[in-house]
Amino acid sequence: MSKKFILTLAVSMTFSLQAAPPEGYYDDAIGKSGSSLQSTLADIIDHSDPGYDSLWDIYKTTDRRADGKVWDMYSNTSNFTFGSDQCGNYSGEGDCYNREHSIPKSWRGGSKYSDAFMVVPTDGYVNNRRSSYPFGEVGSSSYVSDNSFSKVGTCKTSGYSGTVFEPNDEYKGDFARIYFYAATRYYSECGSWGGDGFSGSFPHLDEWTRVMMLRWHQLDPVSQKEIDRNDAVYESRQGNRNPFVDYPELVDLIFGSQTSTPFTPGNVTPSAYLDTPTEGVEVNLGTVSFATESPVASSSLYIKGSNITESLTLSISGSSYFTVSQSTLSASDANQGVNVTITYAPAKSGNHTATLTIAGGIRNAVNVSLVGNAVEGFAATEATDITDSSFQANWVKHTQATDYELSVWRTVAGEGVETTLFDVNFADGVPSGWSKVGFTNVENSSLRLASGSNDGTVVTPGLDLSSSSHLTVTCAPYKTSDNSVLYILVDGVEVAQIDCASGEVTETVNLEPATEVSSISLKAVKSHRVFLKSAKLTVGGGIAKEMLDGYPRRVGDVTSYKVQGTTELTDYSYSVTAYNGATKLAESNVITFKTGSSDVKSLYNDLPGVYVYAYNGAIYVDDAPCNTRVNCYSLDGTLVSTRTLHATREVMTINRTGIYLVQLITEQGCFTKRVAVY
Repeated sequence: MSKKFILTLAVSMTFSLQAAPPEGYYDDAIGKSGSSLQSTLADIIDHSDPGYDSLWDIYKTTDRRADGKVWDMYSNTSNFTFGSDQCGNYSGEGDCYNREHSIPKSWRGGSKYSDAFMVVPTDGYVNNRRSSYPFGEVGSSSYVSDNSFSKVGTCKTSGYSGTVFEPNDEYKGDFARIYFYAATRYYSECGSWGGDGFSGSFPHLDEWTRVMMLRWHQLDPVSQKEIDRNDAVYESRQGNRNPFVDYPELVDLIFGSQTSTPFTPGNVTPSAYLDTPTEGVEVNLGTVSFATESPVASSSLYIKGSNITESLTLSISGSSYFTVSQSTLSASDANQGVNVTITYAPAKSGNHTATLTIAGGIRNAVNVSLVGNAVEGFAATEATDITDSSFQANWVKHTQATDYELSVWRTVAGEGVETTLFDVNFADGVPSGWSKVGFTNVENSSLRLASGSNDGTVVTPGLDLSSSSHLTVTCAPYKTSDNSVLYILVDGVEVAQIDCASGEVTETVNLEPATEVSSISLKAVKSHRVFLKSAKLTVGGGIAKEMLDGYPRRVGDVTSYKVQGTTELTDYSYSVTAYNGATKLAESNVITFKTGSSDVKSLYNDLPGVYVYAYNGAIYVDDAPCNTRVNCYSLDGTLVSTRTLHATREVMTINRTGIYLVQLITEQGCFTKRVAVY
């Protein structure tokens, strides 16, 4: 066993080796989790460029062995003297040392490439043999360094089949934590890097690289060498730290299985935070009608925190139509958990939104979205008396109706193979065949739509939209003060809006069938500028309506009807059409809800061998029985995705971060699992 492994065993057994970040250095990250934690760390470890030539001097303190020679992680036979053995020319291993980009410089384009954490001194000849190959685990070798310390060859790591460079086990953890650092420090750039290993989506490592680097991180824990190097880089002209050396537990909080766990360093007072609700949760108050005597709706919101020592404040902004039952919560109530009531009392019709902000005794305020809809006349209202097999559908009376037709359905997986019509990244501008109207400009690796004085639109060429299609768009505000909205139009008619005023969002819009030569327009209006990042259009697959047996059906001159024959824990929708005899008068809005369950079991206790987890904006189900039905719900009961499973691994893409309930229906029963998507 190498000396380094002896040291790292001491870490895991006695915890005697620990980096010492300056007091307060990581304060802004405390209490945050997932992508928010990663972006906050990126701000903390931002640094000025020390300059590529300065690395030679920085190495004299960051990479000095005990004998005063250069510490080389690619070769265990080199014996370089600082300064005099700089490359230069070389003909074999041991000739000279150079500056090795652990993330190849050619991958990074115009990005800074003199980061001392990512550029390390190595044997020049071995570095040359590495070339720009990604790190990996070698099966069949085409090159090995002295003593087979480093290797080049065909990758045996699952998920990648090209040529890779494999460092020695002694330093695999070092390079893993360098990659975790790079994916965090430069997370906003990773999507534009070439090569293999990085991604534009959280946590900004390709899946095969992420899994491998987690394994390397466990194989080779933080050593005294890394701790000393971390301190030396901080004391150098670069002046920042690698948080994954200071706090190795951060690896699992960002790249592992604990992305919903807030960061609380062991040497500080536990952070005060909310367990529920989480940032961005939506409370939908439903639809109210001014045709009723009391157009008011209310909903209960459960608030619970941890480690709270001061009172919380509750305030609503954005609309006076929403109110909360109390403006403060004591620390004891917040820690124990308490329900508050949100009331929606609109004064005019329309879709209304507001934000409930919970702040005060927690480190980071939590914002909850409030949504309500008010209509002037005929409308369906919320379902009541919901059980696993029935519910009561309700609506307001239409003054001229003599009969009503009730439609009840659930959404199921669509038929046919999903086909992609386009998948566009707008970092390089508008694709060939598309047209532009008004102000458009490539900025910030995106396509900016609209200016302060002009609208901006991009239009697809004619597409066959004669069947249902699904448009997934990622967009962001030009400025957070712009109240940015992306408008989606089909053949010039607006069909949807994507609100991105608060930050980058990815949403999927289901488009109704149009024509065989329809076009889609993506538009922003002046002063409400939008960064359009990507758009993908697919047909087939997706979801479709499956009517409940016996529906639609005429139910008579009533305003409530009991529906029976539903399935437990399933998302259902209903709408009502008013008739006067055979004359159709009006159609209501759609009400969606989830049925109850008589037997919800723990996934892990009752369905052995099945693994449900979230990663990179998707939910994965591994090793579920064939023909398992899986439904994914948001916390408000909306069915987000549904399908029947046939493969050992099924992936469901989720287009918005948050907490989701994954329901698996099998021959053994119904099982649920709660996961966090970031």
